[in-house]
Amino acid sequence: MRTLDHVDAIDGAGFDASDVGAFRQGSPQSQWALGRFLVGRSVAEALSRGLLIVAVAVFACAGLVEWAGSTFWMVIIALVGIGVLIMRSLLLAVLRRLPLMTGNREVEHRLGELVADTRRDVLRELRRIGLPGRSWTLPLLAVRLAGKRREETTQALRRFEVDRVVPPARLDEVHLLLQSSAQPPMR
Repeated sequence: MRTLDHVDAIDGAGFDASDVGAFRQGSPQSQWALGRFLVGRSVAEALSRGLLIVAVAVFACAGLVEWAGSTFWMVIIALVGIGVLIMRSLLLAVLRRLPLMTGNREVEHRLGELVADTRRDVLRELRRIGLPGRSWTLPLLAVRLAGKRREETTQALRRFEVDRVVPPARLDEVHLLLQSSAQPPMR
C-alpha cells in the first residue's frame, strides 16, 4: 500500500524518486581532480586577498614613517609594499591561466561561487592537519612550502581530505556546469 509520503516522492511524470539510488557525476579521478581544483582555487584566492591586505598595511606603515620624517625608510618600506603587490599580481596571473575557464560568464560566475562556498571548509581542513588555516596566515603556508619545512608541510598536505571539504553535491554541480558549457548551444 502506498503512503502519502510515497505519493509525494512521485513526480508528475510518474517517476518514483524512492527507487533511485545515489548518483555522482564523473569518474572517481575526475571527482578528485575537481575537488583539488576547488581547494586550490580557494587557497589561492584567500592568499590573493591576504597579500592585498598586507600590501595596504605596508603602505600605511610607509605613510606613517614619512609622516614621522624619514623619507629614506618610507621609500624602502614602499618598495616592500610594491613587491607584495607584484607577488599578488603573479598569483592572479597564474589563477587566470588555470584550466576550467570556459569562456561562458554564467558558468565562470557559478564556479566562483562554488569556490567561495568551499573556502571556509578548506581553511578548517588545513587547521585540522596542522597547517596555517586562517586567511591572514596562508602566506605562511607558501613560505613553509618554499622553505626548510617543505617536507613536513607536504607530508601534512597528504593528509588533506577533499571529501571533508567539497561535498559530492558541489562536485556534481561542477561536473554539470562543465558538461553544459562544453555542449554546443541548442538552436
